[in-house]
Amino acid sequence: MVKTKPSRYPSRGTEEKVTIYQIIDEGLFCTVAFVRDGRAHQIPTGFCRVDDEIYIHASSKSGFMDAIIDQEISFSVTHMDGLVLSPSAFDSSFNYRSVIGFATAVELTDPNEKLKFFKLFTERYCPGRIEDVGDPTPEQVSITKIARLSLENAAAKVRTGDVNMNMENETSWCGVIPITTGYGSPEKDNQLPEDLKLPSYIEELIHGSGTA
Repeated sequence: MVKTKPSRYPSRGTEEKVTIYQIIDEGLFCTVAFVRDGRAHQIPTGFCRVDDEIYIHASSKSGFMDAIIDQEISFSVTHMDGLVLSPSAFDSSFNYRSVIGFATAVELTDPNEKLKFFKLFTERYCPGRIEDVGDPTPEQVSITKIARLSLENAAAKVRTGDVNMNMENETSWCGVIPITTGYGSPEKDNQLPEDLKLPSYIEELIHGSGTA
């Protein structure tokens, strides 16, 4: 088993599942790192989590998926929550939340399991979308490879709070600048009819009541 406890600032590390799941569920992309033909590679990709596993996918023609199936890989999810501006550039930092894990990529081959993944993946990013556009076709399912990654060997590292230094004689501005992300105004494809209204599930997503 690969060591997941951080060597620097170990007090920021945790293997608590609640923390790991929260960081993963708030992430939109993960990075998968692997070795192919003796060279290091990494790929950013979308994902979804079910219990103690995450799922990723790619085209059946993807060299990426061929390289990781049945192989041990590393994956990570990271959020940058703020710039921490200290009295010196050296002591400045970030507030962040991250998860790093190691797992063997296991391919899903059952068409029903793969279809279930498609629905979960789509609903994770845009709740209500599957009901609107329908399930993928059997052909679309067949030409997609899906891999399952266990979270058994995963750990989180989190930095929160302020500068944590003595500011008694400091004249430079110091503190935390929060970093936030959100959805912008939808941009309708110009091929669609002018009178086609925005679905309610997209309204809910962009105004913060969606679950993605």
